[in-house]
Amino acid sequence: MTKHNFLSVETESQLNDYCQHLISRPDILWIAMDTEFVREDTYFPKLSLIQVQDCLGNLAIIDPLKIQESTTLSDSNEALAPFIELLCDPNTLKVFHSARQDIEVLYQLAHKMPVAIFDTQIATLFLKLGEMAGFARVVQETLGITIDKSQTRTNWHARPLTEAQIQYALDDVRYLAPLYEHCLKALAPNELNAVEEECNALLNESLYRIDPKTAGKKLKGIKTLKPKQLAIAYALTEWREQFAITHDQPKKWVLNDEVIIHVAKRPPKTVEALYKVPHIKSSAIMSHGDVWISIIDHVFEQDSTEWPQPPKKSPPPTPQEEAVVQLLSGYAQQVAIDYRLNLPSLLQRNDILAVVRGNVPERPVFSGWRNLLIAQPILAILKGEQSLSVSNHHIVLTQKGSE
Repeated sequence: MTKHNFLSVETESQLNDYCQHLISRPDILWIAMDTEFVREDTYFPKLSLIQVQDCLGNLAIIDPLKIQESTTLSDSNEALAPFIELLCDPNTLKVFHSARQDIEVLYQLAHKMPVAIFDTQIATLFLKLGEMAGFARVVQETLGITIDKSQTRTNWHARPLTEAQIQYALDDVRYLAPLYEHCLKALAPNELNAVEEECNALLNESLYRIDPKTAGKKLKGIKTLKPKQLAIAYALTEWREQFAITHDQPKKWVLNDEVIIHVAKRPPKTVEALYKVPHIKSSAIMSHGDVWISIIDHVFEQDSTEWPQPPKKSPPPTPQEEAVVQLLSGYAQQVAIDYRLNLPSLLQRNDILAVVRGNVPERPVFSGWRNLLIAQPILAILKGEQSLSVSNHHIVLTQKGSE
């Protein structure tokens, strides 16, 4: 294993000096950054390590655990204030791969959003590597480098860190920096603009701010629920979120989504009836059964006007609309194949129907990479500016008059 020199940052003073160095140096325009964290038995992810490589090639490892342990401040997160200042510095671009996970962890430190980021996972989508491509595969396919992933499941909270852990962690930024430079050269200006737009969308604080009252909207399987059932699902989810936060436990340990949907569809009237719910834990019923029944009872006592209403369904397409939707769906499928995407994550059928009807829905498809890959071409087809043809069994988009 090749050992690489790096700066070890383990005290408040060292952190302040290092972060100020990065902020004040005019020749450090960007830094590659990665985090390691643990989230096996807690609600909130626990930050374990921060790796950085600046654009000059200098490596550093920030140890938040040691910094927080050595602080005299009442709030140990305050010891990381210099790092928060760096994250919020608009003049220092922060390069991540799959930034959302890192941002989720970092946001919890001071409930402040980073600014000026670049996500190579989004950028390499334009290199036809898929929308959720892992770092190791991206590095292999773009740089021809195989990364050692032997420490993938390591306990990053354990101290002291082994030499293998340290070098593994450093690799994540050592190769992230050249990957970023590769993206800058490989992507067209409009693609880089789309990446910037998508990254700015990732910095929407509402994505990371936890609100138990709206947690139910993220439940899987609620689309078919009636208003009363929806009210039960929302109420149980709100309770689950509050309990999990208070006790810092994973939500699925408390009550999983599948059980909530089962309960909402066929609400038990007694604690004993809860035991008949599929996949429910007996230990959880013993601890919380009375509370869950009281929550269900409260929903039944409410006036029906207080229950949430499912979104209104659009009228079904006319035969002519269906013909156009089918045509555009075929092109969307071709784009998904070309860019190694899952079709549902690229475009929803309802989005196509809305556009055919002259409505531009406020959905991600009309921003960022989706806008460039599919929304703009579809709008151009509908306006007659571009057309579709088949070449070598491949659906091709052509400019009008250039066939």
